[in-house]
Amino acid sequence: MGKKRNALQHASACSCSRRLFLKGCGVTLTGFGITSLFPTPFIQEALASVTATGDKRLLFIFLRGGNDGLNAVIPHGDPDYSAAHRPTLFVPYSAPYDLNGFASLHPSLGGLLEPFAAGDLAVVHRVGYANNSRSHFDGQRIWENGDPTQAQLFEGWLYRYVHDSALSAGVSLPVLSVQATPPLMLRGAERFVNVADPDDFSYILTDPKLTKFKSRWRSEYAGLDGLEVYRPILSQTGVKLVDTLDEYAAWDQASWNPLDPNTGFSLFPVSAATNQAGFSTQSFDFFRSVKVCALSLLESTGASTNGTRVAGTQLAGFDTHSGQGQLTGVQAELFSWLAYAMKSLRTVLSGAATDPRGYPSIWSNTVVVTLSEFGRTTIENGSGGTDHAAASCLFVAGGSVNGGVYNCDASTWPAGVTLGVQGRYLLERTDYRSIFWEILRDHMGANPALADTVFPGYTGAGLGAQELGLV
Repeated sequence: MGKKRNALQHASACSCSRRLFLKGCGVTLTGFGITSLFPTPFIQEALASVTATGDKRLLFIFLRGGNDGLNAVIPHGDPDYSAAHRPTLFVPYSAPYDLNGFASLHPSLGGLLEPFAAGDLAVVHRVGYANNSRSHFDGQRIWENGDPTQAQLFEGWLYRYVHDSALSAGVSLPVLSVQATPPLMLRGAERFVNVADPDDFSYILTDPKLTKFKSRWRSEYAGLDGLEVYRPILSQTGVKLVDTLDEYAAWDQASWNPLDPNTGFSLFPVSAATNQAGFSTQSFDFFRSVKVCALSLLESTGASTNGTRVAGTQLAGFDTHSGQGQLTGVQAELFSWLAYAMKSLRTVLSGAATDPRGYPSIWSNTVVVTLSEFGRTTIENGSGGTDHAAASCLFVAGGSVNGGVYNCDASTWPAGVTLGVQGRYLLERTDYRSIFWEILRDHMGANPALADTVFPGYTGAGLGAQELGLV
């Protein structure tokens, strides 16, 4: 059994053996006999015999709280971005952080300049969706469920892609999230693994009981073939528990400490001993989560029985109603963590890290993307912060990404958009769904016919016209 029920979503209270479970459900070794127990459409889909293909990977980082995009990717070319509107938050122009003569990065995001200069980073502004309620709860659900018309839908768009693309076929850990609770983006009928505590994700049993448990379950499962089509059922019973925990343990993440080849610093500062960059101790959990996500993808070679293709985590704290800060402060600190993490991901996933394990480069096969439920008001509030708004920015990185600045230059940022909604909100230009569907289709290889399944109403809303050519 997993040590924490919320850490492993495959856990089950069932104490029966695999054969007894299969017999009780009417499942035979040839894969028939359960149609009377489950709805016909489910069985039809389960028996579709679709197999996952490709070697592409996706890693997401959700910036929870509503990131102030105007102080992340700063439209210095727009006079409406000014100290008059942001008396304490206005970030003065600084040439080293200039991206295209119109937009600049916040200095704490300076770590992104290297991947940007290499063409590996797309900086995308004015992203959101129409009729944003400016509610954290609605906003996060909508960005994760993929349907702005259903704020109460608790099924993720990324889950639908994984499920309908059979991305989980034949592997132990096809999808992995590393955060306190499973993200809605990956929730659905089939439960995927969420690691709540990377340092304590293991069996609750100790030897000799642990050895007896594992040997018994191994023998019970040995020789049973043809069960992959029943993964959505079997995963609910814990039948993949042993393989999952053993796969994770084999990574030995606690002993993995890749270094920056230039500075010699740890790429993932998760403790005082690995924190040569001098981040606060509050950053360690975030870096530990990013580290496990990166390792899961590196362990996922084409021949691996693991095969993790989607991984993700979150960074919270962006709800900056007060004390947001200018060059220093809450937002600047979070930016410094994010920039370091994304630069580290590029280093380690490209095989450039100083690392005895010698993982090969998977950077050209990987996309790293950020998202946040909304941006912040153009007008600073009376508490030195910003309030809920709508459009914000996001970052897309990877070896196959068409790097550059999108939606933040003179041609895409006409006068008035900074105050374009009710005189205090940035006007949205690109629907978030067009960005993520493009990534799924053109990078991950999703079937174009799945557009309206993954993002309901995509075709009817004409969102394809907003695609930017990011990959």
